Amino acid sequence: MTLVQHSTSFTRFSVALSIIFSLMLISPSVFSEQSSKSGDEVSIKDMLDRQEESQPNSDKSDYSDEYKVPKDDFDRGQPRSAIAGYLRAMRSGDLALATNYLDYRNLSEKTLSVGKEELARQLGVVLNRTLWVDLNSISTLKEGRKNDDLPSYRELIGQVDYQGNNIDILLQRIPRAEDKVKIWKISNATVEKIPRLFKRYSYSPLGELLAKKLPAVDLFGVMLWQWFYFTLMITLYYLLAKVLTWVTAFGIKRAYKNVSEDVLRFIKEPFALLMAVIFARNFHDEANVTIALKAVTEGSTLLIIAWCWVLFRFIDLMKILLAEKFVAQDKPLAVYLLRPAGTVIKIIIFSVAALNWLENLGFNASTLLAGLGIGGLAIALAAQKTVENIIGAITLYTSAPIKIGNFCRFGNSLGVVEEIGLRATRIRTLDRSVIYVANAKFIDMNIENYSEREKMAFKPKIFLAPNTPKENLDALLIAIRSMLSATDSLGDAPLRTHFKAYTIYGLELDILAYVTTTDFDVYLDEINQLNLNILALLSEHNCKVHVMSERVVE
Repeated sequence: MTLVQHSTSFTRFSVALSIIFSLMLISPSVFSEQSSKSGDEVSIKDMLDRQEESQPNSDKSDYSDEYKVPKDDFDRGQPRSAIAGYLRAMRSGDLALATNYLDYRNLSEKTLSVGKEELARQLGVVLNRTLWVDLNSISTLKEGRKNDDLPSYRELIGQVDYQGNNIDILLQRIPRAEDKVKIWKISNATVEKIPRLFKRYSYSPLGELLAKKLPAVDLFGVMLWQWFYFTLMITLYYLLAKVLTWVTAFGIKRAYKNVSEDVLRFIKEPFALLMAVIFARNFHDEANVTIALKAVTEGSTLLIIAWCWVLFRFIDLMKILLAEKFVAQDKPLAVYLLRPAGTVIKIIIFSVAALNWLENLGFNASTLLAGLGIGGLAIALAAQKTVENIIGAITLYTSAPIKIGNFCRFGNSLGVVEEIGLRATRIRTLDRSVIYVANAKFIDMNIENYSEREKMAFKPKIFLAPNTPKENLDALLIAIRSMLSATDSLGDAPLRTHFKAYTIYGLELDILAYVTTTDFDVYLDEINQLNLNILALLSEHNCKVHVMSERVVE
C-alpha cells in the first residue's frame, strides 16, 4: 500500500470515528428517574455541605434561650436537628440509634411486624433513592415552620412519588415518653407507608444482600456496597467492550492489510474504555441507583477521563497522519511543529474537561474562570512577544520559506539556518558566528534563499577601455558567445553577450549565463574556468580592461 493509499484509508477511518464520537456525545443520560425533589439538581458539593451541616456542632447550638428549644439526648427538640440526627444515624449504619427518630405509635400489626430497625432501614433506602433532604429548608424553631398549610404539629420534609401520587414525608411533634416534653419524630403516618414505599423503591436482591453484608461506610454519600457493585458492573462492561473492540480491530485488519498498529491499539484500548463507560451509564439496574449515586455520576468523572484518553490518543494518530503528509509534500520541518501543537491542543482539552468536571460536581467554574481571566490577561500582556514568536515559528514551519541547512540572506547578513525554534531562529554566518533572530522579526524580513535556486547565475562585470576598436569588440562578443554555447555546464538560455552602455568606468559588457548546479563549490569551479576563458579571449582580441583609480568598487 502506497503512502497516499495509507493516508486515504486513515482519513476515512478518522471520519468514521468522528461520527461515532458524535453519536456517543448525544447518547441518553445515565439516569432519568425523577423524584419528588429531583436528584438531578443535587451535586457532590451539595452532599458535602449537607454532611457538614448534619454534624453536631456545639458552636452553633440551636438550644439558645431565644429559640427555647428543649434539650434532648437525640437532638429532637426542633425539626432540622431531628431529621439531621436520623440521616446521621443511617449514614453510620446505627439502626438502633435511627429508631429513636421514628414514631411507632398506633401502627398496624402488619407494619410493626416488619421490625423497628428494619422500618428505619427501609425508610433510609426510600429517601436515598427518591428524596434529597435539604436541611436548610427545615425549620429550626421548636414549633416548626408556620403558615405552611399543615397542622402546627407537623413539618414537611419532602414528597415521594408513588404510583403517580405524591406521598408526604412528615415530621410530627409528639410528647416525649419520659417527661411529656414536645419533641420531633418522623410521623407515624409516614412510618405506616414505609413498607409500600419500600416495595416500590427497594434495591435489587443483589443490592439488598450487599447492603446488609458490607459495612455501612460511605464516600460522597455513596455506600461501600454501591461502589463495589458498580465497580463490578463497569469491569464486566469493560470486558464486553474489549471483546467488541477486538472483533472490530480484527475486521479492520482483514479489510485493510497494512493498517497501522497505532490505529488498532487506539480501538482496543481508549475506545474500549469509552464504550464500557457509555454502556454502564445507559444499561444499569435502576433499583440500585440512589440520589447520591446520581450526584456522583453527574460528575461524569470516569466518562471525562475516558473522553480525554480517547481524544489524546486521537490527536497522536492525527500527528502521525499529518507527519506523513508533510513528508510527502517535502515539508519535513513542519513535523517538528506537530509535537508542540499537539501539546497545546491537549492542554486545551484538559482545561475544558477540568472546568466541565468542576461544574458537574456543583462548583462554580465561572468564578474560577473570572479569576483566571484577570490573571490570564496579565500573563497575556507579559507574554505578548513570546506568543508573536511562537506564531512566527508556526508560519516558518508551515509556509517553509526557509529550511534547516538553507543558505540565505536576511537583512544585511548572510548565513546558514541551523535551527528554527519556538522563540528564535539560529543562523550561522560566513564568519562562523551565530545570530539569533526573533521569529516575529524574522518573518517580516526580506529573505533571499540561495539554497532554493535551481541554477546559479554567471554575470561578470567587465569594463573595456574607451578606445577599444569596434572590430575587436565585435570579435570578442562573438568569441565569448561561442565559448558559452560550447560549455556543457551552462544552460541553453539565456546566453547574453552584449555591449551594454558607455559609463564612467568604460565600455560595459552585459554577459549573462546560468550554471546548472546548486552546489556552490561546483559553481565556483565552473565560473573560475569561465573567467579564465574570457581572460584569454580578451588577450586574443586585444581588448584591454579599463581600470581607473577613482573607480568605486561596488
